[in-house]
Amino acid sequence: MSVATKRNAPRFSIVTPVHNPPRNAFEECIQSVFSQTAEDWEWCLVDDCSPKPWVKERLLQLQAHDPRIRVFLREKNCGIVAASNDALSMAEGDFVAFLDNDDVLHGHALAKVDEVLRSNSMIDYVYTDEDKIDETGRHYDEFRKPKWSPQRFLSQNYCSHLSVIRRTLINEVGRFRTGFDGSQDYDLLLRVIERARVVAHLPEVLYHWRAIAGSTARAHDEKPYAFNAAMRAVQESLARQGIDAAVEKAEPYPFQRVVRRLQNFPKISIIIPTCGAHRPVFGVDTCLVVNAVESILSRSTYPNFEILVLIDDHSPEEAWSSLRAIDDRRVRLVPYDEPFNYSAKCNLGVVMSDGEYVLLLNDDTEIIDDDWMEVLASYLVEPDVAMVGPMLLLEDGRIQSAGHSNTPIPHNFRTGQSANGPGEFGILAVARECSGVTGACALVRRSAYEATGGMSLIFPKAFNDVDFAFKLLDAGHRIIWTPCTRLFHFETASRPKEVESSEVELLHLRWQRKFDRDEYCRLV
Repeated sequence: MSVATKRNAPRFSIVTPVHNPPRNAFEECIQSVFSQTAEDWEWCLVDDCSPKPWVKERLLQLQAHDPRIRVFLREKNCGIVAASNDALSMAEGDFVAFLDNDDVLHGHALAKVDEVLRSNSMIDYVYTDEDKIDETGRHYDEFRKPKWSPQRFLSQNYCSHLSVIRRTLINEVGRFRTGFDGSQDYDLLLRVIERARVVAHLPEVLYHWRAIAGSTARAHDEKPYAFNAAMRAVQESLARQGIDAAVEKAEPYPFQRVVRRLQNFPKISIIIPTCGAHRPVFGVDTCLVVNAVESILSRSTYPNFEILVLIDDHSPEEAWSSLRAIDDRRVRLVPYDEPFNYSAKCNLGVVMSDGEYVLLLNDDTEIIDDDWMEVLASYLVEPDVAMVGPMLLLEDGRIQSAGHSNTPIPHNFRTGQSANGPGEFGILAVARECSGVTGACALVRRSAYEATGGMSLIFPKAFNDVDFAFKLLDAGHRIIWTPCTRLFHFETASRPKEVESSEVELLHLRWQRKFDRDEYCRLV
């Protein structure tokens, strides 16, 4: 091992395992390091016994050229984990930046990361946005990542490049582990975030990932063994944290799904406001609320729930009689004789119920999956999660809501688009943190509902769910959207789609600071 002259520890140690890189790509990688505007770095390169003689020669040239470059030449090829750990053994910097031998750093990458690190001494891990470069040098697939999203990270290593981690923490968690080749970085990051004090996202493209034949940047199925290693890494992370869950292959591949096992079944109070409206559903004239209630009772496997139907006094007699005819003690009718106010109805339902969890549900919905309540409730096992919503589908199977997005203004995400694809960078395929979910179907922790004052009465028709979500976020809670269960939502079937100008103005007054800056949905 060749060691540079002893000096003070640098700010950054760039770590790069090397094995037969394309020569031109490696030269671009080298140039990107020398182009860094921040100069307080060292570069630890380990050649994993590359068979091409030029690789060793070039590395020794680099070491002779600049004292910040440290090189180790392995005599035997042992794989990326061993080579990466050798590079880490040479590192002396405060923070480690990982760079593949054919990728490119933005010229300001280290300087920008340094600015973030100096803003908060508690930050242990920083990740940035990235894009890809093809063989012609074309940049594409810019990935504008969300802020730290622990739920999404369990299904997808969305952080990836560029990752910069406090060196002492890397050593503390045991560096890279054998047996996770192809997903060794994911396994390391999972162990790092279990102990990191603060994880920070730097929302700029500072890393350019080379897409060449055989690379996962080009196609995820290039390395199926890497996906299997990723599933094992997540399963072991859950076990370390004492979370009883299974990790399954999700569709579409290559994402994994974490299925938490419920240890008990807290009571769920389902609140359904209604005016007893009719409309055709799948070509059949239907009393919407009756259809919703019957679908819950006939399909749901969750063992502990009640249904409160908040029904207007002036609703059609047929709706009243049909609901009274439902022979199930879990169903209660709560008459409502005030002027229409959706928020007031929901709040009354919560007051009249006693479930640990409250499920707000529109009357124009229909259950698809038998285990829908189990799936939603499983996310509330984590104490800082306050609200969960499913994928909602229109009658023709397209998306009605995949959660909320605030860009440019609050709206249902991906309305009218296909529900069968993963979306950009898997955003429709994985459970993830979001800025809100529609009140058409939202499972809420009662304590969080009550602590934030429930639905605001000043939003009687529209935006009450948006306002409520913002209140939860401001209180420090997480909100999860999941594609792992789906319901039909025959949108605005029971009431006209009305938006009062006064409610629009009020929403702007209260929450304009959150508009056009959705940190969880930066792809729109």
